[in-house]
Amino acid sequence: MSKWQWCQLIGFQAYWMIAVLGQNPMTWLCLALLGLHFSFSPSPRRDLWILPLALPGIIVDGLLTRLGFFQFDDFPFWLGLLWVGFVLTIGHSQRWMYRVPAALLPVLGAIAGCAAYLGAWRLGAVEFLYGPLTVALVIALAWAVLLPSMVMFDKRLRGPYD
Repeated sequence: MSKWQWCQLIGFQAYWMIAVLGQNPMTWLCLALLGLHFSFSPSPRRDLWILPLALPGIIVDGLLTRLGFFQFDDFPFWLGLLWVGFVLTIGHSQRWMYRVPAALLPVLGAIAGCAAYLGAWRLGAVEFLYGPLTVALVIALAWAVLLPSMVMFDKRLRGPYD
């Protein structure tokens, strides 16, 4: 991994913690970190093309909230920003996912997605109204579809020379 990829990977971990622990009051800092991403990214224009890939994740989270799986104290603007930050990692610090066999990406998505949401739940950022096991199974199913789709579209949008 390049120096940029390491910085972006570490930066996203900080971004995740700021979003989850700070929630809406810290959205300004998440936006500032996104600005830093675009300032230092080797491909800021392509990164702009990637941003719509956050929409399916935002829609799924909105649907799960509407169906009562998730409950938040306030409307979670920070959660939408997490999706934006995440999709920007796919073509940079998590570019290694391009090489993961297609059959394994759903498994990776199910495990990683559950881990992220369970972590946010344990930190008090979200309540699971149907219990952690039921919600984890639903999240696993959603991420088993979302992650492979996002990786595939990111790869296509960035092209072979990025």
